[in-house]
Amino acid sequence: MSKIYFNPIHLKEFYTNKYGYKKGDLPQTEELSGKVLTLPMYPDSSKDNLDYMIQSIKEVI
Repeated sequence: MSKIYFNPIHLKEFYTNKYGYKKGDLPQTEELSGKVLTLPMYPDSSKDNLDYMIQSIKEVI
């Protein structure tokens, strides 16, 4: 499973409540957070699985 790598920390409940951050306060961080992707990689991933992910990425790009 792949997913978005990180959600901007300034939009977490703690920071919004304590410091009053809101969406739009750090636009570059927010934009980047939607463009970074975490790929499923584990120490015991098979070569076939890694080859499949590489091929899939190449097709998308």
